[in-house]
Amino acid sequence: MICGAVPVRRPRDVERALEAPLTCLELRLDYLEAPLSEAWPVLEEAAARRTVIVTVRRREEGGHWRGGEEEREALYRKLLDLNPHYVDVEAESPIAPRIAEVKGRAKLIASRHDFGGTPPLEVLISWAEKAAALGDVVKVVTYAREPADGLRVLSLIGAVEKPVVAFAMGPAGAYTRIAAAALGSPIMYVSLGEATAPGQVAADAYFAALTALGVAPAGEGLPSLREALDWIDGGIMYLLRKRLEVCRDMGKLKKAAGLPVYDDVREAQVLKRAGDFKQIFELVVQMCKAVQLVA
Repeated sequence: MICGAVPVRRPRDVERALEAPLTCLELRLDYLEAPLSEAWPVLEEAAARRTVIVTVRRREEGGHWRGGEEEREALYRKLLDLNPHYVDVEAESPIAPRIAEVKGRAKLIASRHDFGGTPPLEVLISWAEKAAALGDVVKVVTYAREPADGLRVLSLIGAVEKPVVAFAMGPAGAYTRIAAAALGSPIMYVSLGEATAPGQVAADAYFAALTALGVAPAGEGLPSLREALDWIDGGIMYLLRKRLEVCRDMGKLKKAAGLPVYDDVREAQVLKRAGDFKQIFELVVQMCKAVQLVA
């Protein structure tokens, strides 16, 4: 399940997120600036229309919450009235056991975040085991300073009896966000504009990567097929944006070198390679020419 992480400051943030082609939203209410009463109607709408995770992340684990723990617990208890599908609470937080007692039908994601680095495997396993004793889903996320750190975190998937979400933040851990999905992580988080963690991938980029690997939404029937189309469409749009960015850079280089923007030989090669998609690529090439002209 791909989940869009949404820093909710005002109701409009949720409204925009509901326009995205995602079946799951993590509503990060530690960012909330508007009164809860003002945001409540759109929060209810989100919980009715999407799979929703409610999170009020404390500062010790990378969140933006500025109040005390009693106030945070009270907010969590109020948010449970939304009947969310999941509620995410840090396994080390003193309020976690109390939220576990009153969560009702919601599943508890017992999480642990380390923004400073990645500890040894035995420490990671102890974190996962403690979280598994508390929650329905385990989430362990660390910061990777080198690629090997990410491998240690990924090894937690399947290491305990509960479903495990595990990946690494930062540039060195970027690959783990893709690998975790392939390894069976039940939830993966993407950005819908503003990232909530270092290295969080934009939704369209994530769709492009998974589609390239042959990963597709599970299930049969129209809903799954439509979701697969959303992934493909998102991936195409991401790649088109990247193509335009490259063409803009090429335009700058050509102008600096005194070279013409148009290269008929190169264009013919691209269109020949496009095959059955020649008509589509003719439009793409025209867009890229326009970008190079104004670069």
